[in-house]
Amino acid sequence: MPGERKFGQDHDHYDWSPIINRPVLRWPNNARVALCVIINLEYFDWDMPADTPTPVSPVAGSMGGGGIGSGVGPFPNIAGYSQREYGNRVGVFRVLKVLDKYGIKPTVAMDKTIAENYPFLVNECKNRDVEFIAHGTTVRNIIHTGMSEEEERAYIHESIEALAKATGKQPIGWSGPEFQESMNTPNLLAAEGIRYVCDWGNDEQPYKMNVKEGELFSLSVNLDLDDSFIHLNGGRLINEYEQIIRDEFDGLYVDGVSTGRMMVINLHPWVIGQPWRIKYLDQALAHISGYGGVWNASGQEIIDWYKDNS
Repeated sequence: MPGERKFGQDHDHYDWSPIINRPVLRWPNNARVALCVIINLEYFDWDMPADTPTPVSPVAGSMGGGGIGSGVGPFPNIAGYSQREYGNRVGVFRVLKVLDKYGIKPTVAMDKTIAENYPFLVNECKNRDVEFIAHGTTVRNIIHTGMSEEEERAYIHESIEALAKATGKQPIGWSGPEFQESMNTPNLLAAEGIRYVCDWGNDEQPYKMNVKEGELFSLSVNLDLDDSFIHLNGGRLINEYEQIIRDEFDGLYVDGVSTGRMMVINLHPWVIGQPWRIKYLDQALAHISGYGGVWNASGQEIIDWYKDNS
């Protein structure tokens, strides 16, 4: 029997809001674009139990992430693990060097396993006074509909607490591994003290979500600006990455005259931190940095400003 349909959205996580009907949003110093750069530091399990759901998402596809095999069952995915580990031991330092060059302080999405086992990376980020946001337990152990509400609550809680213990500060932001959520996730995040989530890539401004307790805002990560999605799923040439970032910024900068826009660049060091790719991030950021009217901000700074000025 087909499900019942009614006029409007399929969920009530947020209210539908066309951007042309909203009050004008102004960023600090009347900036046209709020720029947030997110670095994802995540652990790839090389061996998964046979009954583990295989991630299926716009980023991971059906291959379990890393682009090489699922690694579920008797064949550990050493190649996929090594790709991710490259980012944590080599690529991330190239990315940080480029961001330092332009005075951009990233927001770091760090999962539980990295937080607990890579103190050098934690300290490298803490030395830059970055904002840390929770990022699940590992990139392959994701939220899925087979989880009970209690299982998901425990998953979220342990992810947040591990990061808080490692960094000394309770995170208020969340980026789900592979952008995956259940219908319970927004309410569970808000109940744990999370104030913004990056999984809903449907806007160029923050917006408030509807939750049962606490408060929750969306800081949209546009998949078209995700390096993994661009290169691995989109199959774009590496020099096209720079052009995509430049063109996106140019369009937002023009539209930002009438009302403030937001640009979130999502980076994976195992992808963009490769020596043959990093210069295109450098060149894209050089283009952006050549303009006035750009506010380099953390996720929390954007959400706090939006809450107080919208």
